[in-house]
Amino acid sequence: MVVQLACSSGEAQNISGVTGLIEEHRAALTLVERLGKRFMEAEETEAALLGPNLDVVMAEEAAVRRQAAIAPVADLREIKIKAAYFKRLMGQGWGELDHDDLYALLSSFANVPA
Repeated sequence: MVVQLACSSGEAQNISGVTGLIEEHRAALTLVERLGKRFMEAEETEAALLGPNLDVVMAEEAAVRRQAAIAPVADLREIKIKAAYFKRLMGQGWGELDHDDLYALLSSFANVPA
């Protein structure tokens, strides 16, 4: 598997395709986990302020997850990357894939150019 550097010379590089969406989703998950942990440890007043922000971040994570599921794959390598990522995602308790996400994920595998 080829590894693309996201930041090799101090400047962020644009990662496209499936790997870019997976990286974007990982960042969104990290933000949800961090804010969720802070929300769970917060006092009542701080939790009231964090609640709406957590809802927004969770909605953004779901949108990025949907984009990653829908993203077309170009070859067998991208199929393997995408399948392994979603397998790990579902196995770690983040398996809140709804039927539409799962259908989009499987459909993206069926449309691989020959």
